[in-house]
Amino acid sequence: MRSDHGYLQLFQPLLTAVLIAFSASVPAEPLLIGVEDDWFPYAAFKDGIVQGMSVDIVKAAFAATDTEIELHPYPYPRCISMVQQGKLLACFNTAHNAQVASNHLLPKMPLFSEDVLLWARAAQAPQVTDVYAALKGKKVAVTIGYEYGTRFDTNQQVQRVAVRKDLYGFLMLQKQRVDYSVAYRGTAEQLFRDHPELAGQFTAVATIDQPQLFLSFSRHNPAAPAVVERFEQGMQLIHDNGRYQQIIQQWQPSTTQ
Repeated sequence: MRSDHGYLQLFQPLLTAVLIAFSASVPAEPLLIGVEDDWFPYAAFKDGIVQGMSVDIVKAAFAATDTEIELHPYPYPRCISMVQQGKLLACFNTAHNAQVASNHLLPKMPLFSEDVLLWARAAQAPQVTDVYAALKGKKVAVTIGYEYGTRFDTNQQVQRVAVRKDLYGFLMLQKQRVDYSVAYRGTAEQLFRDHPELAGQFTAVATIDQPQLFLSFSRHNPAAPAVVERFEQGMQLIHDNGRYQQIIQQWQPSTTQ
């Protein structure tokens, strides 16, 4: 009869392999996650801290599974670039389109959805019935690195004028250097509150899209699949226990779901 010690020796390599695989799938905490630094009220480095509606959602989802995270603010293009290189585990907020889905691991649940609006000067706002016909050949201010929904992002008939911030797009529109500016509803309305001199100068003439926005994970970080699963569990928990809706309500009327 084989002794207990003999059985242990026999199965030791298998046990070791299982433990190594399990350890590799569960990353060391705290998890390092990038967050856009200038997209309030959703995510921004403001008053010395990272804050916003989606910041609260991400924190709550990971807290629900007792997962420690550290949020590091970056300009959005840099944040996404670091995720694609595997230097960051994840970044938010990322609007879904085909390229994003190809380059990132996306959870099943979005953080939220929001209207992307086409903005014109209020004094010269056209009647827009067919938005893409209206955009043909027009100069439209867009923020570098932002996604606005698949149809707009892949449209080749729009003359995009790239700017570093939404604010600069509206300033170009104010000075008639572009025909339109594209911006998300919540961030544009917050911008007008932060800059009262811009209030009343612009009007939304069409809805470009209503994309879902995600915490997007790196395809080049081996820990990502396990963390996606953990995040999805947390998102389900905060939807079920009412914490998600509580966060949405706390940020209203600054945002729309």
